[in-house]
Amino acid sequence: MTAVIAFSLVFISCDKDPKEENGIKKLPSKITWTLDDHTRTEWTFKYNERNQLTEFVETRMAYHDELDTSIWVTKIEYDANNRLSKWSIDGGYSEVNTVQYVGNNQMIITSDWPKTTHITINASGQITKYEDAEFIYTDGNLTQAYSLNYSYSNVPNVFRNATNPDWLLFLIGEFGSIFSPPSKNMLTKSGIYYDDDYFQEWAFSQYQTDSDGYALSCKVIETFAPSSNIIYTEESIMTFEYVSAK
Repeated sequence: MTAVIAFSLVFISCDKDPKEENGIKKLPSKITWTLDDHTRTEWTFKYNERNQLTEFVETRMAYHDELDTSIWVTKIEYDANNRLSKWSIDGGYSEVNTVQYVGNNQMIITSDWPKTTHITINASGQITKYEDAEFIYTDGNLTQAYSLNYSYSNVPNVFRNATNPDWLLFLIGEFGSIFSPPSKNMLTKSGIYYDDDYFQEWAFSQYQTDSDGYALSCKVIETFAPSSNIIYTEESIMTFEYVSAK
């Protein structure tokens, strides 16, 4: 199972943005990350009548001498109690993960690799412990996990009306590599420290929002240092499309 350690999505926010007083509720249908003229990644999402995510597709496109496209499709299932029960990934590899619930705050996720992962959640459904790693939250936002520290803008998260567990996409695919784990606001900055000689950071800024307070686009600045003597910075654009929530 691919466990991602940087992701910024929340599914039900406790605080309503003032612009949402008109009652308009939306869910992301597509997020496009355009790195440059040659590279683009698209994530598309489908939901059921309960606003639970049922399909997550990641498509990477690179234009060189010819178009190179790779696609990962994740199917998500729920049990009779509307709890997440299984997700399967098919693309560059195949993987099936099943969820076992132990009491009110423990889950065991088993992958067919095979691998077993133990997760602890709090009363709000947020991950507080992933195996031996502790997660720290402040005002509903994850602020520390592993060697990562996060800060946030006041732009509400685009997934705030989805009703599946807020840790689901944290555990699926490469989507999380440029976002923080589940939080109620959109990410401003996350730093990833792989070791003493490698640093990577994503900063989000210049948000454009629609009249209902949903993000339409933002700038992404990626800074990474493969060694202590070299630092690279790249700017890109991320855009968001929506469907109406049920």
